[in-house]
Amino acid sequence: MDRLADDGETVVASAFSMAPGGKGSNSAVAVHRLTRSNPKTSQLLVDDATEEKDADRTDDVHVRMVGAVGADQFGLPLKENLEACGVNVDGVRVVEGEKTAISNILVEADSGANRIMQYPGVSHSFTASDFMTVESLGGGVKPDLIICQLELHRAAIEQAIETAGREGVDVLLNPSPAFGLIPDIYRYVTHLVMNETETVLLSEIEPDDIVHRTGRTRVAEHFLTLGVKNVVITLGAKGAYFATEGTSGDVEAEQNLKVVDTSGAGSVSPLALIPYYFVALIQPLKLIIG
Repeated sequence: MDRLADDGETVVASAFSMAPGGKGSNSAVAVHRLTRSNPKTSQLLVDDATEEKDADRTDDVHVRMVGAVGADQFGLPLKENLEACGVNVDGVRVVEGEKTAISNILVEADSGANRIMQYPGVSHSFTASDFMTVESLGGGVKPDLIICQLELHRAAIEQAIETAGREGVDVLLNPSPAFGLIPDIYRYVTHLVMNETETVLLSEIEPDDIVHRTGRTRVAEHFLTLGVKNVVITLGAKGAYFATEGTSGDVEAEQNLKVVDTSGAGSVSPLALIPYYFVALIQPLKLIIG
């Protein structure tokens, strides 16, 4: 649409489409693609070595999805799409009588800005009891890393993170939709990646403060004190800010890019660091997206 509607206003859209998605699904597909060679360049992101070594590295990276869909017109196609994209779906359950989560996304044509209304559906069927063992985090296998969003009930997410931390599994938390977690949970978080809006909601910093580096530094110090190992605040067109113990800095955004649609950007932008995470691991990798 040319612009997003105001309260009580109807705006005519220029196009309509449906596509598979969801934060967990988008993340799983993104990580699988980021750790494979680009068909256009045949260059693997996770290693600059020879093609033979690149192939071995690709075989080491296993992306698995842990989630649920309803037995409806959306659920089975979502599972099939994930499989077609190379993601293992052993951990995706199909629940009779429940609806698959769905989102209505409005996109502004000129800026690419969007507004999202989400119905969680069967995603809210998960409880803390579903994530009591380390194998439950990986659909039957122990993962090296889990990537969590906040689309499940709070208790389920906190238990998954605690179980991972207790078993020595790294956790990347992308806190969206944003809501506060028990402070003790953050000590199990290896990477906390959030945008400006999520940062304000989780830290209770004033919105005007997050635009300044001093405000971002204060937020990072807060989460580092809680036990988070690495903090990243994404800043859209302004790039990103990062902080870890003893080190912090800014990363500039790519320039001269035309923004077409920001839908899904929040799901996949935190994952740009994943290929570099893989380089640091020696053992075979099992990457689990939850």
